Amino acid sequence: MIKKLYKNFLNSLNGLKVVFKENSFRLEILLGLFLVPYILFSNNEFILKMIMLILYLLLLAFEIMNTSIEKLCDKITKDLDDDIKKIKDLSSASVFAVLITLLVIFIISLF
Repeated sequence: MIKKLYKNFLNSLNGLKVVFKENSFRLEILLGLFLVPYILFSNNEFILKMIMLILYLLLLAFEIMNTSIEKLCDKITKDLDDDIKKIKDLSSASVFAVLITLLVIFIISLF
């Protein structure tokens, strides 16, 4: 069982290596360098801090899923395909939805 957990851990690290090559993920990590200290040191209530932190981590998770969907679609075909484009656009829209939600909560936290 420990060996399986270790292998899963290595697989996760390999996945992080892949996603760190994506510009959008690196930008979101850069955002976190400013957002996480703001969350930790702000005078907001604990629950609001937790909501923002969870939303930020969800943003990263959705970006990882978006990257995996894009890579899978590219594996199927690199040619222009309307269905593949819709799939990629939907995946990207999910990241955008989490980003907008985080932005709204961040703005609310300023007041």
